[in-house]
Amino acid sequence: MVVKIPDSKSEEAKIMLEEIKEGKILSRRGLLVGAGKLAVGAAGIAVVSSGGLTLLSKAEAAKKNASELPWPYKKLNSKEIKKVAEIAHDNWFKGFCTYAVLSGIVDVLREKVGGPYTSFPTEAFIFAHGGTAGWGATCGTLIGSGIAASLASGHKTGEQIVNEVMVFYSDTALPIYMPDHPKADIKAKSISHTPVCHISVGKWMKEEGLEEGKGPEGVGFLSPQQMERCGRLSADVAMKTVEFLNAWADGKFKPVHTAPVMANHIPSQNNCTACHGESIPKPGPFGTGMSLIGGH
Repeated sequence: MVVKIPDSKSEEAKIMLEEIKEGKILSRRGLLVGAGKLAVGAAGIAVVSSGGLTLLSKAEAAKKNASELPWPYKKLNSKEIKKVAEIAHDNWFKGFCTYAVLSGIVDVLREKVGGPYTSFPTEAFIFAHGGTAGWGATCGTLIGSGIAASLASGHKTGEQIVNEVMVFYSDTALPIYMPDHPKADIKAKSISHTPVCHISVGKWMKEEGLEEGKGPEGVGFLSPQQMERCGRLSADVAMKTVEFLNAWADGKFKPVHTAPVMANHIPSQNNCTACHGESIPKPGPFGTGMSLIGGH
């Protein structure tokens, strides 16, 4: 049970703090003596246990709360969602896809909610770029989406949300987001039909090469065009994640799609021939946009 105490400067707060120390408030509030019973005071957290009353600092209390999901979430408005997208796009060039989506959402929640988001190390997940350390597996934007959704809504709902985001990612012509300050001009959109980084980016580079008249292998990985595409894609995924989180906050989120593992009875996708066949994307010129990123 949690007892909220008013501003520490108010007379009521002083009285209630004295009652906590004297033990009066415990019987008045119907608290049972036992491990885990809490009373929240202006000076911190009073933990009631069989050994008596212990006052925790606010920092200690925040640490305890940070270990339990979900964390507090407040709906983001249109202005805040635009900021999520801008951060996600720009941060792709600082830490790539997973970091871009995760920091886009978490940075705005730091401002709106505060702790425990303020101490969450988004940089710890930079490794998941390029399908995890460049291995071309699940797109890192989706990993960032799943982490953010799980923090804000808990692991069960977070998984349902990222499953819906993966369907959006796989079945939608992307990127949609148009930044105010793009790093490069791009022409193409593509439908990946998969959450796999290798195929997703490969299909898009092929389309972009054709759109630019350079041929299907005219645009390579780490080119300015590919970087800009993935930055915009990060913004799209971050905004879609927030869309579902806002619906969840309103009690209106309902998962629509079943994960392939439930349909196929094995972790899987439904487009195996996209990789296991003759249509594997072939790379174009590599690394022509390296000047756009730093520290990597």
